Amino acid sequence: MAGLCSVIATSHSPFLFIAGEEWGRIRELRGLPGRYAPDAPVDQAEANLAKHARCVSAFAELRGQLEKARPDVLVIFGDDQDEQFGLATMPSVAVYAGEEFAGYRVSRFEGVPLPGGKRAERPRTDEHWATVPGCPSLARHLVTGLVAAGFDPAWMLSLPDPEEGMSHAFMRPLHVLRPACDLATVPVFVNCFYGPQPTARRCYQLGRAVRELIESWPEDLRVAVIGSGGLWHTPLDEAATIDEEFNAGILAALEAGDAAAMAATFDRGLAADQPPSAAGGTGMTLGYGSGTGETRNWVAAAAVADGVPGTVVDSVPIWASPIGVAFAYWSEDKVKEGSVA
Repeated sequence: MAGLCSVIATSHSPFLFIAGEEWGRIRELRGLPGRYAPDAPVDQAEANLAKHARCVSAFAELRGQLEKARPDVLVIFGDDQDEQFGLATMPSVAVYAGEEFAGYRVSRFEGVPLPGGKRAERPRTDEHWATVPGCPSLARHLVTGLVAAGFDPAWMLSLPDPEEGMSHAFMRPLHVLRPACDLATVPVFVNCFYGPQPTARRCYQLGRAVRELIESWPEDLRVAVIGSGGLWHTPLDEAATIDEEFNAGILAALEAGDAAAMAATFDRGLAADQPPSAAGGTGMTLGYGSGTGETRNWVAAAAVADGVPGTVVDSVPIWASPIGVAFAYWSEDKVKEGSVA
């Protein structure tokens, strides 16, 4: 039978893939009137460099944890931002079950999005583009098992847009945590951006179901799970800021091993007034779209390790974005203590 060997949750902001010296310049370029909340701090160059170094160190810690776990297969909870799905069709949950997939390691474009800006496109060289093996047997087991458990996942045997490549929410953690991109990987898409999105409570249930299905998979392989994205960020919205109370609540519940409380922390804000980005252009909203919605992927990953405390490596407010990035994990001895009972 398959066994869990690690669970990791990590932010994947483009700010983590540019030099710290660039953060201040981006803040200036984004700093149109009303773009940031009036009380949003401005970090000076020295603070930006120190925060960038903390993020690099946190990535290294997570990479070391994954190497120590020695997984045979990765399951990644991530989202799509008009890379494979658009407003013509947007599944709530989808599982990629193909033999392999490919995509840009970080992004098709250089740098970070800017108001009205145009970014240079990266070439499809080995430096920027990678092919990743899939794991069709586990993926199909997840699809059929989720249907039996009352979910209605979409499934993919190939990418709808292979020229664009696999969504960045999956490629970025692979690039950082396993640069060779050689581990069999099952991407599980969760709609985090486009209203109406699933509640965090439903994502909690999804993570619990995925754990049970992994442990019922008959192949004798070690499986690691990654939750990709978050935490709070609504970049380019008017009066953008970081809800540090929200981030603190999510991380406190993670450290307590209470994934249901993580979900409740997220869902409490769904009834609050939300910026237009919460709907992602659909005109329908349940709340918390934009980048903050990616916290659903943390909830799903934490639910796989539900009941045991996680370790927060670091939590860093990047005011140039603004975004609260964070990095966390559950080691093998911890994740085995979790239960789906």
